[in-house]
Amino acid sequence: MGVALSRLLSTARLTPAQAVALGTDVLSWLEEHRAGARSSGIRLRPETVRVGMDGRAYLAHDDVPGHSAAEEENRTDLAAAAGMLRDLAASMWCPDAASDHPAADALAAVDGAAAEARRLGGSVAAVASMLREADATGGAEARTELGRLVAAVSGDGFAPLSTARTGVLPATLRPTRPRRRPRRVARTVLARTWKWVLSIVVLVAAVLIEITFLRDTIARDIETVLEAGRSGSPAATSTEALLPVVPPAPPSAGTVTAVDLRAVSRCAPDAACEVRLQVALQPRTGPQTMTWAFEFFDRCTGATATAPGGTVTVPPEGVRAVAVVTVAVPPGNAMAVLARTDLPSTAASAPLLVPSDARCGTTTGEPSG
Repeated sequence: MGVALSRLLSTARLTPAQAVALGTDVLSWLEEHRAGARSSGIRLRPETVRVGMDGRAYLAHDDVPGHSAAEEENRTDLAAAAGMLRDLAASMWCPDAASDHPAADALAAVDGAAAEARRLGGSVAAVASMLREADATGGAEARTELGRLVAAVSGDGFAPLSTARTGVLPATLRPTRPRRRPRRVARTVLARTWKWVLSIVVLVAAVLIEITFLRDTIARDIETVLEAGRSGSPAATSTEALLPVVPPAPPSAGTVTAVDLRAVSRCAPDAACEVRLQVALQPRTGPQTMTWAFEFFDRCTGATATAPGGTVTVPPEGVRAVAVVTVAVPPGNAMAVLARTDLPSTAASAPLLVPSDARCGTTTGEPSG
């Protein structure tokens, strides 16, 4: 029992941990059967990958005849594995949380495994080993979620799924609620709202009583306030305008398609700030070296500063680089932090505002007589 992987991917988006779990199961299953000489009739193709009710993936028997040599079989398996990992990466849905380190690690693991599968001289064992290492932390929870998703897709039962973890199911898979009778609905609404109606009635009655008995006092208080406004000018408070942040480079250039900088935890000026940098790249046949630096902009004074960043090597055919680092934010009332790549091309991220609700300062005027 279970469903085909292609049907599962067409039904819901996967989290990075679920994609790693599926890739680990398929490559480990294939590695075991190849090593045990039980590969007759076993081919890694989209039609043969299935996901069981326990959330684990396996290869079904393939009716395609013929048997290839071990070296040719390895190349065929690696090409199919690269295609499957590409489909898993395309189906992934990651919550927009900068502090989700496991998700970032899972994304990098899928990219690295796909690059290893495409590498000349690669092996199924190496790809499976990379995925198993990434699957060690969240694999059990991911397979539990996959099992629930398979149950919903196959129609064998419906278990509630968290949309923040597994994506949104189509309307055909959502449970329908029985229609309620009009009288029952009316009784339910009345039972839930009568207390609110009573509170509003009491409040209106209190306001009317206060206006009736305290009308003269209220009029005197209003006149006193107006007279104070005529005799003196109120205290004037003004806030200096924040300067606009102009990025030092375009958001994309050359093989760099996007630069994203987010805070892992709440950051403050004149303190260390842990940030996550993610750079999206166009794939290349060879490795790409990505270097970056940080730029700071004081939105009150216009002062600028720079700080060194780091270097990351992206494997061949890699499409992103992820780094979590700590940077020292200079002192100031309203700071902006930007990441600027220098290699392979110069591009900059959107500004990270520290703090997000910053103000430059206020000036208070004395009332005049």
